[in-house]
Amino acid sequence: MTDYDLIIVGGGAAAFAAANKANQLEKQTLMINDPHDLPLGGTCVNVGCVPSKTLLHQGEENYYPKNSDFRAINLEGNADLVEAIEETNEMVDGFREGNYEKVIDKQDYVDLVDGRAKFKDENTVEVNGEKYSADRFLIATGASTFEPPIDGIEEVDYLTNESVLELDYQPERVVVIGGGPLGLEWSQIFHHFDIEVVVLERNDRFLQREDPLISEEIEKHLSNEGIEMHSSAETQKVQEENGQKIIEAEIDGEKQVFKADEIFLATGIDPNTDDLNTEEAGIETDDRGFVEINNRMETSQNHIYAAGDVTGELPLETVAAKQGSFAAQNMFEDSTESEDSARSSEHESSPSAVKEINYDEIPHAVFTSPQVASVGMTEQEYMEEYDTCLCSAVRMDQVEKAEAIKDTRGIARMVIDHETEEVLGFHIVGPMSADIITTATYAVKNQMTIDEIRDTTHIFPTLSEVVKKAAQSFDADLDEMACCVE
Repeated sequence: MTDYDLIIVGGGAAAFAAANKANQLEKQTLMINDPHDLPLGGTCVNVGCVPSKTLLHQGEENYYPKNSDFRAINLEGNADLVEAIEETNEMVDGFREGNYEKVIDKQDYVDLVDGRAKFKDENTVEVNGEKYSADRFLIATGASTFEPPIDGIEEVDYLTNESVLELDYQPERVVVIGGGPLGLEWSQIFHHFDIEVVVLERNDRFLQREDPLISEEIEKHLSNEGIEMHSSAETQKVQEENGQKIIEAEIDGEKQVFKADEIFLATGIDPNTDDLNTEEAGIETDDRGFVEINNRMETSQNHIYAAGDVTGELPLETVAAKQGSFAAQNMFEDSTESEDSARSSEHESSPSAVKEINYDEIPHAVFTSPQVASVGMTEQEYMEEYDTCLCSAVRMDQVEKAEAIKDTRGIARMVIDHETEEVLGFHIVGPMSADIITTATYAVKNQMTIDEIRDTTHIFPTLSEVVKKAAQSFDADLDEMACCVE
């Protein structure tokens, strides 16, 4: 049996962030990753952020030049989804090698073992017949596509964000089940490669976590492009006949039948904990199998931590990485505090090393076109808490840069404290929203007021001026203001 300071089960963003921090702290660490689930890098680089954004960009290069609003632009051409997937997979291989495989080789205190780890007890895991023990553990096994209880789903071949990257032909029609970020991004990928798309969302609106104004706005623009969008659509049965997928759904109380070459499942995630033997280690999970953690990323066993999608928190690469890094810092905080105390004996006590995440300050984005991005409280959340809301919305056609590039799709809403006028939330649909949201994130994180935003000089003309204009809109009519007014 081999002993370590830390054993990390998983090989994605959370695992690598923790390994990097442990390596900096010179802690002997073992990372165990099962390549049969996903290669090193986990969801983001292999089947998530990197391939989807690469394919979205390729689709945009095909679709928008052929549908330009400028008279001078009139292009024609074809796009090959299979070739795009092949090129994307080549890029993924390069990302994985450069950002993960080579990185792990440079870690002096980190070993890597390929295989499926199982807990034997609270201090031991077994992989490939070998047992390894450690003082501390991090569970970072990620999550997989949730298969909903739809009649016939187990007998039908469907696509997921993982299997779609093995597609060897271009379908003519795809039904996407699920209207969250994954469903909407992939619906537009298919659409921009000239494939007919139907999206079925069982809830009453798309992007349930977003401000309702934002959900309504993105649905409008995707529908205007030609994607068939259905909310309040309960998929009841799927089957396959003569190579065609048949999908039965109840939409607003009426039964409808859709035929497609492929079904793309985007119905949420399930934690990868089935084979982990969490019960052998006394680790508590919820009724779906997600590992329960506290604000320190500790599980029910205070020497075993968890991070990333396996925790059921925001399923974002950024959150996973931050959780992994903070977990590694928190699990070794006792020794760090002891060293700090020895070096700073003149102080009565050392400041706590506990690292926590304020999820209200975490921005997120959906890379459709136009993009969706948000940070902080929504109007609905503020109303529920305070029974009032000081909120203001700005149309993208009120932003001069958007007018100049003829892309005025979208709207932005700012939520501020009704007493202090500090910015508590910002939500936007529009071009380059994923880049713009960082500006708003600084405002939320640093508790800036709308006056402080207005007093900050913004470059003109830029799309990020929408943040300033949202702040101005609380006491000014933007349609009556010159563009140079600060």
